[in-house]
Amino acid sequence: MKSSSCLILAIALFSFGCAHNSTSSLSLASKAPSFQESQLKLTASPEQSPVVSEETTAEQSPSQSEKPGQEEETSSPGELKEGKELSEDLANEELDFEEELDLFDEEEEEVVTVADPLEPFNRAVFHFNDKLYFWFLKPAARGYNYVFPEDFRICVRNFFVNLLFPVRFVNSILQGNFRGAGIELSRFMVNSTLGLGGLFDPSSRGLNLPMQDEDLGQTLGVYRMGHGVFLTVPVLGPYTVRSFLGWVGDGFLDPVTWYVNPMLLSWGVKGYKKFNEVSLTLGDYEALKEAAIDPYVAIRNAYIQYRNTKVKERGVLPEKAPPVEFYSSQPEIQKVSNDYFTAEFHPQLKEGQGFFSAFRFVITNKTNQELSLDWENSYYLFNGQRNGLFLWEGVTWDSLKKIRSQPLVQVDPGSTFTKVIFPAALVGRASAMDKGGVQYTQGALPEGENGIELVVRQDGRIISEKMVVIISK
Repeated sequence: MKSSSCLILAIALFSFGCAHNSTSSLSLASKAPSFQESQLKLTASPEQSPVVSEETTAEQSPSQSEKPGQEEETSSPGELKEGKELSEDLANEELDFEEELDLFDEEEEEVVTVADPLEPFNRAVFHFNDKLYFWFLKPAARGYNYVFPEDFRICVRNFFVNLLFPVRFVNSILQGNFRGAGIELSRFMVNSTLGLGGLFDPSSRGLNLPMQDEDLGQTLGVYRMGHGVFLTVPVLGPYTVRSFLGWVGDGFLDPVTWYVNPMLLSWGVKGYKKFNEVSLTLGDYEALKEAAIDPYVAIRNAYIQYRNTKVKERGVLPEKAPPVEFYSSQPEIQKVSNDYFTAEFHPQLKEGQGFFSAFRFVITNKTNQELSLDWENSYYLFNGQRNGLFLWEGVTWDSLKKIRSQPLVQVDPGSTFTKVIFPAALVGRASAMDKGGVQYTQGALPEGENGIELVVRQDGRIISEKMVVIISK
């Protein structure tokens, strides 16, 4: 293994040196639809952006209202002055609007790029991985999910995350993040004991000790090493030369590499870890692919943006104050059940705050056929009235510009779909450049009745359910 790793390292370093300064010619932003024409209206209430359509009728037309011999009415000085002031106000508003557009255009210029001279090869591998996912991984994961409940699969993920403690600990030290290294050491000790060997994660929920998601690829980025060329690796997915080198180096810190023999069995254990992770994220890849104009470019740019963000963060510090529940929800979880599905609607407290800002939505298919969640016609309800649609958690301002419609969600027979959603009418635009660009911020859910008018389709049938909770102090 050491000799093959050295060979891979040498080839990767040579590739990195040859293409370090080149940039990709493709940009997802260049193909995205205009934001002003499509999605800006989601974040404005009718009072904030009234649209008035006036048509001039035949009776209003000056040419038809004037009669022969009728003298033209002249405007008084006061009317002329008012008209002049009105035109100046309109001109000022027009200038302000143009300045906002200019500012928006400047933000659009920040495009994530990476050298991609191997694009034809990468696209071929991407196509192979895509077919592998839909033809093998997804069906296998469905069966795995059917046999093993979600709680079991989360425990498996927690176990492997805890086992990779050496990778995060060493890289935190190499990055000079000694506080993060101390947090990782504390997490490992707590989760290995109170968490029953890492099956549970009491350090995150109870002790407010966040995981330091650090690896060697990020460490190389901290030391100013560039991405190099973009790579799509068979089975493994997107990488850059830098992150691939980091992945090889981190393999020497993985206990599975040294304590599971023979080597073929160790690779089997790592494959199972990845497969279990896929089973917990079914639907995410499909949603991204449906929303993207060019899935290959979208995944490439999203990966580079994610890696850049991780390098800038250099660890995660604990929250200064734990969430305080100032608001309550009655009932805490709203549930419905019919012949087709069971669903739950659970308000979520904003992290570090005492108010609700989103909902956790869970639906389980009870039939032997697929169910389709119609998000285009599922409305947010406030005090019995429709108040717009829902958005997904984690949607950034930039990515929303590229979404032409809500992704179609298919829930397989016997499967459960879980997502955090929030009302589009209650979001705001917030600058968060240190965390990967301009993002959405979820506003506080108002007091009163908050709910969803859910629409689900199956073979032409429409199943609609309303779930409402009452939020109060």
